[in-house]
Amino acid sequence: MGTVSGGGDDLAALHAVQAELSRALALTQRVLHYAADGIYGLDAAGRVEFANPAAVRITGYEQEALLGGDQHALLHGRRRDGSPYPVEECPVWRAIRSGQTVTATDEVFWHRAGRPVPVELIAVPTVEDGVITGVVVSFRDLTDRLVAGAQAAELRRLEEQAAAERALSDRLQQALLTPPPEPDHLHVVVRYRPAAHHALVGGDWYDAFLQPDGATVLVIGDVVGHDSNAAAAMGQLRGLLRALAYDNDEPLAATLTRTEHAARGLAVTALATVLLARVERRPDVPVLGTRTLRWTNAGHPAPVVLSPDGTSRVLDTRPDLMLGVDPDARRTEHSIELPDDSTVLLFTDGLVERRGSDLDEGTARLRAALGDLGGVPLDELCDTLLARLVPDDRADDVALVALRTYPEDRPRPPEAGPNRLPEGID
Repeated sequence: MGTVSGGGDDLAALHAVQAELSRALALTQRVLHYAADGIYGLDAAGRVEFANPAAVRITGYEQEALLGGDQHALLHGRRRDGSPYPVEECPVWRAIRSGQTVTATDEVFWHRAGRPVPVELIAVPTVEDGVITGVVVSFRDLTDRLVAGAQAAELRRLEEQAAAERALSDRLQQALLTPPPEPDHLHVVVRYRPAAHHALVGGDWYDAFLQPDGATVLVIGDVVGHDSNAAAAMGQLRGLLRALAYDNDEPLAATLTRTEHAARGLAVTALATVLLARVERRPDVPVLGTRTLRWTNAGHPAPVVLSPDGTSRVLDTRPDLMLGVDPDARRTEHSIELPDDSTVLLFTDGLVERRGSDLDEGTARLRAALGDLGGVPLDELCDTLLARLVPDDRADDVALVALRTYPEDRPRPPEAGPNRLPEGID
């Protein structure tokens, strides 16, 4: 009875071991089946003994094509450039021969379709009774990772290039966008805000200068484009327009036409919107100070005139053709009288345009924002207006020129600062 009992215990123990082995085998099969990495096993001669579904997917070879085949000849016999890969240099074979685990992070397996698949792998030898019987290889397809890495590197390169362009253009714009003059009883304030994203380099510009006869010229413009070429064209157009407008009292429309002809002749190829304006005193009433605002508009947003009581008027004449299209396009000039304490605002579209809304809606927002600013100092008006209308994540540059008229029979207000004129102009 004792012998029978002992035999039953041994049988039960055997069944328990078999059950444990079955569970381990089932677990191993599940791991192999669901693993994202490719896994295959080789015998000591390098022939494939098993391959999981991921290995089939990554290599393109069905199980039947893999099993029993020479792994190195089938998948690993060529380098990335297609040249032969000696088997003695293969990390899988080094693992078989040395009995040591070998890792490789820059290998290529060849897909059944003939394309290289970048992989990283780890080869772990199998040892039975001190004898190397084969190797288990786990490998990962690096295609997506390498593509993502290349994309990230390209993005970094583009960001660095855009930052360099932005810095160059900012330096150019700062060099060109000079402080305005301060003629007696006129106050001129300028503001420039670059786009929030350094990849966007604008061609926005402003200008303000005095002619020899004492008239004040204002310019606001925007070259089409967002790169260093747009910024360079902006500098050329600004210089041309300033030079041609400085020492003559011809109609402003004629000055724009001459500017466009000069730009074409000098190969300054750019599309740009421009508004050119001049503030003149009536020579027959030098003390009462009635002033005239003249302007011509080449496709630019219309200027706005603000009264001390907060009411505003858009000088919404039909704009002429932008510069850079037809140098002989018909151009027109307009004029209004400017009472004392009026404020004239010239601006680029970055102040009023927003995604999802049109220019009319933006102009309406501008006029609403000006409603309580008619009597505040001009510097404060400009800063408040920008704070109200320009978001932190602005996608475009903003240029703004503001001019305010003061009575000539009274001293210049302290908030306007000192009278400042270029040398040689009284």
